[in-house]
Amino acid sequence: MKKHDVVIIGAGIAGLSLSRSLEKEGIDFVTLEKRMEVGTYGPRIINLETLEKLSLPKENLIKAIRKINFYSPGGLIISKSDKSTRGYVVNLREIEMHLYNSIKEKNKIKLKQNVVDFDLEQHTVKLSNGQDIGFKVLIFATGVLGVKFRNKLRISHPKNVFCYAVEIKAKDEITTILDNELAPGFYGWIIPLGDEIIELGFGAEELNIRDHREIRRRLYSLSILKKYKNKKIIRVNGGFIPTGMIDKKANKNWIVIGDAAGGEPMLGGSIHKCIDEAEMASKVIQENMQGKLFSMRKYEVEWDNILGEEYESQRKIRKMLDTARNADFDRIFKKLDGREIEGKGLINDLFRNIVTNLR
Repeated sequence: MKKHDVVIIGAGIAGLSLSRSLEKEGIDFVTLEKRMEVGTYGPRIINLETLEKLSLPKENLIKAIRKINFYSPGGLIISKSDKSTRGYVVNLREIEMHLYNSIKEKNKIKLKQNVVDFDLEQHTVKLSNGQDIGFKVLIFATGVLGVKFRNKLRISHPKNVFCYAVEIKAKDEITTILDNELAPGFYGWIIPLGDEIIELGFGAEELNIRDHREIRRRLYSLSILKKYKNKKIIRVNGGFIPTGMIDKKANKNWIVIGDAAGGEPMLGGSIHKCIDEAEMASKVIQENMQGKLFSMRKYEVEWDNILGEEYESQRKIRKMLDTARNADFDRIFKKLDGREIEGKGLINDLFRNIVTNLR
């Protein structure tokens, strides 16, 4: 049986970020990925701090973000505009490929390796081909729907939202659309994918993912998206994102990171959270390998110290968002009409400052 100090399940943002970090520290690891290749398609928004951590080449940046719009259900608009760049639109696939290419020993990233079981007492994982692999530390970086064994870890499922999006030929700015009747529990959006293509999308907890007619009806009923109803659809994107955290993130010899551990309550899965959690996990693993630490439980302590306050703040904002009426949103936008939205970051920071007016 092959044995490694660290076995990582999942080669997405979190798994690859941790792989890159462990390689730099000279820690023995292997990353197991059930897909045939690295790279998941999908537009994402990253802030400047995340861009710096990734060291992402400029050619991978789709569009600079300088203006961000927010629409109320009644079509009222408030914006944040800046001469300087606040962030960038990128393709998730480009980020994952960049992380993968930054790993020197590609043989440490094992594709087409599906983990079907594990034994925390025997320190082994079992693959679908019957092979067993030993570990000292096991990392679950399996994505929002990837942890099949939550009962064995005795952890909860993160709260998930189904998101639906279409790509069309048009021009627009980064936009968030609030509407608790058409998109209860989430919101709608516009993301520019260059100079001539945009993505329109929305998410809702109670969507019937098989009822495509109702999904499409709601999408084009959202304020500002109505004008795009007759545009030809180039591509359809869809999937689940986490908007809640699991109740336990680590134990004696395992850690859950990235979307498998849950997303940000306000926005769902985020790249910066995956990177930050991989960084925290790496530090705890290093201490363990140096004999300074004998349990991965310290990861939860570090997580609470660094992200706990932010998560609690977002959780409160999410509760306010979920319970607000459309009339409440319109009232806020009338109140803020003509004012500059406070906040230096991207959607999360601005979103928070808008929604706090619901109090």
